[in-house]
Amino acid sequence: MYKFLIYLFFLFFSINFALAETVIEGGISYTVSQARKIAFDNVPSQIPVSTFEKYMKDKFGFKFFKEITVFSDGDYSVHDIKNNKCFYYSKNGNLKIVEIIFKTSFPQKSARYDRNGKLDSIVLDIGNSEQFIFDTDKKLIAHWIGKNGYDENGELFGTRD
Repeated sequence: MYKFLIYLFFLFFSINFALAETVIEGGISYTVSQARKIAFDNVPSQIPVSTFEKYMKDKFGFKFFKEITVFSDGDYSVHDIKNNKCFYYSKNGNLKIVEIIFKTSFPQKSARYDRNGKLDSIVLDIGNSEQFIFDTDKKLIAHWIGKNGYDENGELFGTRD
């Protein structure tokens, strides 16, 4: 009888554990040096101006694009989803920056180039709430975690909505 009770005891807990739902939360986490290596891997330091020359001046307001973001200073960006590019313009419609999205799944990688085709910065989006931004010297400009932005020393420098 004693062995039978022990058997039932273990059987009961085995069934409960087998039926229990296991939830695993988490994601990919990178150190700054790991993120830097991934960010700069296979990113050209220069791109030909001919690849974006027709976008130097916003002549039409780019009404055919679906995503337009207007910034508080009057500058704006136009996201060309189909071609994985984003164009940043001054309020006068002059091209300032071309952003090329190299990888659209996470971790998402994009590089920003000035109007002469020279690398300006690289952005590595780890997920919806974490982002690393590096300058051309591979120095960390910002590490955004949620709404908080941290500098290279890990100190909070600002927030965003």
